[in-house]
Amino acid sequence: MTYPPKPGCPVRHGMIVIRHKETGETLLEVPGDTLVGADLEGAMLLGADLRGADLRGGFLRMVDLCQADLRGARLDGADLRDADVTLANLVGTSFRDAVIADARLQGVNMGFPGPVGTDFTGADLTRVYLNFSNLTGCTFRNAQMQGTDLTRCDLTGAVLVGTSLIRANLSNSNLQRTDLSYAMLLGAVLNDTDLTGAVLRHAELALATLSGVLLADADLTGAHVSRTVFARCHDLHRAVGLDSLSCSSPSSIDLETLRVCLGGLPDEFLEDVGVEPREFEALRDMAGLPA
Repeated sequence: MTYPPKPGCPVRHGMIVIRHKETGETLLEVPGDTLVGADLEGAMLLGADLRGADLRGGFLRMVDLCQADLRGARLDGADLRDADVTLANLVGTSFRDAVIADARLQGVNMGFPGPVGTDFTGADLTRVYLNFSNLTGCTFRNAQMQGTDLTRCDLTGAVLVGTSLIRANLSNSNLQRTDLSYAMLLGAVLNDTDLTGAVLRHAELALATLSGVLLADADLTGAHVSRTVFARCHDLHRAVGLDSLSCSSPSSIDLETLRVCLGGLPDEFLEDVGVEPREFEALRDMAGLPA
């Protein structure tokens, strides 16, 4: 992946100048020769050119970074709480261990054709708005994403291993081939989400709602279900590892899913979700399926 050769923030006479990415207008002048640890709280940096900028450990609370160009920038350990990063370009940007709680990152990386590779490893993204974003190939390993809005996102090939997605909303999003191993999806909402080929090995799915979800070739080996809802999941029987789920309380599965998938669902799974043997045997008999 390549980035523009010139840095976005030139240093002049002991002053770092942050300019608009298109007009070249000066948006902010910061004393010093580095932005590492800089205090930019509340700064208005709409459309800023921050390509390759080193903002590690920076204090950027409530900063306006809408439409900013942050390609290849480093914001590891930065404080971006309540910041607005809507429609920014974050291709190749690193947010490792950054605090981004309650920020807005809607529509980031839109229009970029390939994997964007933004690194959110260990970041705090609690209650962040990431909806309508291109997050293909991004890394969220061990990130905190409780209550995060991930609706209508493209997360194809993203890594969310060990990520906390408690009560997160991933509805209408593309999670094909996404790695959600050991992810915490307690109470998460997945309506009309594409999990084709996704890895959910040992994921926590208690109290989660999976409605209209595509699950062909999704690997659920060792996942934990408890009061989990499966509704309108027409290819549930094509998921992998349904006979190895961990279950502590009965879950729910609707009749529509059973009508389509009953012939391919293992008895162990049906019992785990609360369907008694006499019930699924009677349903199979009514459908003319082998016992």
